[in-house]
This record gives sequence, C-alpha cells and structure tokens, in this order.
Amino acid sequence: MIFVILILSVVAMAFLFILSQKRWQRNLSFVFAVFFVVSLGLIVANFNQHLGMETANKSQTVNLESSLKDQKAKALLYKPLGDGSEKVYLYETKDSEKLQSTGKDQVINHIDHHADQAQLHIEKTEWVYKSGFYRLLFGISGNEHEFIQQENQFELPSDWKILSTEQ
Repeated sequence: MIFVILILSVVAMAFLFILSQKRWQRNLSFVFAVFFVVSLGLIVANFNQHLGMETANKSQTVNLESSLKDQKAKALLYKPLGDGSEKVYLYETKDSEKLQSTGKDQVINHIDHHADQAQLHIEKTEWVYKSGFYRLLFGISGNEHEFIQQENQFELPSDWKILSTEQ
C-alpha cells in the first residue's frame, strides 16, 4: 500500500505542479510532495530499522536418528568450516529421507550429551509485522518472516558419538 501511496503522490504532485495556474493548485502540489517524502521515509525506515515489525520466536522439537547409515553406532555428523571453530551439523529425523544441515549464518549450536533420547530443539527468531495495519502498509515488500537467527540444542544420549564427515 505504501508503494501505491508513493506512486500516486508523485504523479499527482507532478501533474498539479506542471498544470497549476492557481495558488490552491500549487499548495495541493506541495501537500502531495509531503506525502511523497513521508512515504519514502517510511519505506526506508521499514527496510533499515524494521519499522512496524517485531521479533517472533518459533520453537520446534524433532527426534533424531543416527546420521550414519547401516551402522550399529549412533552418531551426529558435523562438517568443520574455515579453521574448524565453526561447524555445520548434519542430522536426520524420522520424517526425512536424507541428511539435513543446521546452516552456518546466524546459527548457534549447543550439544548436551546427557539426555535420555536424541532430540533437536530448534529456536528460530524472525521479523513479523506488529499488526494488520503494518502488514497492509508494507506487506508488498516481502520482508515478513525475515530470518534473524537460529539456536539449535542437540540433546544426545551418552552412547552417541559426534564425528566429522572425514571420520
């Protein structure tokens, strides 16, 4: 909706300014210029400071299967990145046919090795609109549900191993 306001205000401002012959037409052109500047400022604020948005957390818990196929040992695999301080974990659930990865950007992984059952708790944070008004105003921009960060908590029994993909 804000883009419609922006376009209409520019068209009306230009039309009235070019064809204005009376003072009230120039004044109305100035009002449309103000609408243009304000709507442009709101668009910039929405993109840069997430105007009209708030953070929302989504939680999910999945049961894990061993990442190793056709082996008796149960393991969680990881792939080291860069100097090895960062790791992308590869896991499998009962519903998945192939390994899934935890991602690398804005993802924090924790491992608890004293659980009774192998589970993964996923806490995902993203931007959502505060109300329907902001969704109507800025919804066309497509930045709702924009990813902020994700925190993964692996809870593994003590008999599970954590192995690199090379091992």
